[in-house]
Amino acid sequence: MARDAIQSEGAIGVDIGGHGLKAVRVTASGLIVDRGRIALDGVDDRRATRVEASVHELVETLDPGGQLPVGVGVPGFHDQTTGLLRQSPNFPGWEDRAVAEHLRDLLGRRVATENDGNCALLGEAWTGAARGVRNVVMLTLGTGVGSGFLVGGTLLTGARGAGAEGGHIAIHRDGRLCGCGRRGCLETYASGPGLQLTGAEEHRAAPEGRAPERPEDIFEASDRGEKWAVAAVARFSSDLADGLVPLVHLFAPAAIVLGGGVGGAFDRFAPELERLLRQRAIPACLAGALPLRHALLGGDSGAVGAARLVLTGDKHQ
Repeated sequence: MARDAIQSEGAIGVDIGGHGLKAVRVTASGLIVDRGRIALDGVDDRRATRVEASVHELVETLDPGGQLPVGVGVPGFHDQTTGLLRQSPNFPGWEDRAVAEHLRDLLGRRVATENDGNCALLGEAWTGAARGVRNVVMLTLGTGVGSGFLVGGTLLTGARGAGAEGGHIAIHRDGRLCGCGRRGCLETYASGPGLQLTGAEEHRAAPEGRAPERPEDIFEASDRGEKWAVAAVARFSSDLADGLVPLVHLFAPAAIVLGGGVGGAFDRFAPELERLLRQRAIPACLAGALPLRHALLGGDSGAVGAARLVLTGDKHQ
């Protein structure tokens, strides 16, 4: 099948996350026509060969025996000059792996790979909350903290394609150990596991009700007025603001988009986060960026963006 014919039919996008793989089949205009998901349970499921096999399973489910191209959002430091995934903090053992090459051999299809945070922003810029906006900061708050930056309508990737890692801005000197090997990264505080740790710390300091087992428990307890949970959400909002402020000062975005699993609680923390941003950021850099935007594509952002990347072959809006 000719490449133009393949593109006219659409593509498959896959988003690799710490707790599962999400896949979509989209038309050439970005309309989602089918979805698939495979859960990842524990470290063993995160082995590279196991994840690549799961990608194959999803692709064959959404396009059995077909030739649709496949875009894949991969978490970690993705070196586009060599095609190697240099490191993936939440996927131990994924050092210097040629993910795209392995997937091309496995799938027998055209494959494009990109950092998962970048893919999420491409998806939101294509059909979501950042559509039509040329200067955007996006954070995905999930197992880690992914990030993506549009500057003048072009995705910022840095030298070798391994840059734009906003989740690894250090916000606490000598803070929590991050999977990247450093301490105090935003990811260790504003991700799902980071919020869970904050909630557990606050609950130990002032026990009330049940200890949180999921980030959602913290927001629900905060809604009930439990003091430890209110304190945990306030700390989370403050930490997230501390991570966003330098990004606002660097990029002066026209929009700030928040997605990911923790982003599902957007309405519960966005008002306080906006208040803190107004308090801490230089007004000229923040002008026009508020109110904050919730990712319209929800959990599909990364997969849709990956599909868009393989359809167009570029990193422009």
